[in-house]
Amino acid sequence: MFTNVSWGSYLAAVGILLLIWYLVLILKFYSKDLRELFSGDKKFKFPALKKTSKNELEGQNSLSSAFSESFDTLEDAEELSTRIVQAVEESSQMSLSKEQFQNYLKMVLEEYPYVKISSLRENINNLIVSESEKHPQFYLTSAEADTLWEETTS
Repeated sequence: MFTNVSWGSYLAAVGILLLIWYLVLILKFYSKDLRELFSGDKKFKFPALKKTSKNELEGQNSLSSAFSESFDTLEDAEELSTRIVQAVEESSQMSLSKEQFQNYLKMVLEEYPYVKISSLRENINNLIVSESEKHPQFYLTSAEADTLWEETTS
C-alpha cells in the first residue's frame, strides 16, 4: 500500500504540513503584532544594529541625520535629565566627595546607552555642567562630563 509513495513525495508532504502548522501558530499568537507591523503602527527594532563606531558617529552631520532621532531616545534623554538633577541634589544632601559624585553619575549614565550615541549627548553634558556649577564641590567641566560617558561600560 505504501510502496507507491516515494521518500521525496513523503518529505515534501511533511514539509508542507509543517509550514502550514507554523503559519497557523504564528497567525494565532502573533496576529495583533502582524497587523500593527503591516499597518505601520509598529516598527522592527534591531538593537544590535544601533551600535555604531566613533567614525560613523562623526560622519552623521547631514541634515537627514539631525531629524532621525527616535522618540524613544528623546524620552530617555528627558528621563536622564531629571535623574541627573536628582543625582546632584542627592549628592549635595549626602555630602559626597567629587569622586563619589562622578561614580554616581557614571552609574546613572550607564543606564542610557542610546543617549550616549545620540546627538543629545552634548545637551546632557551641558546639563551636567550647569547642575554641577550650583554646587562648587561637584563642579565638572564639559570635558570631564564627556569622559564620564566614555568610562561607562555600555
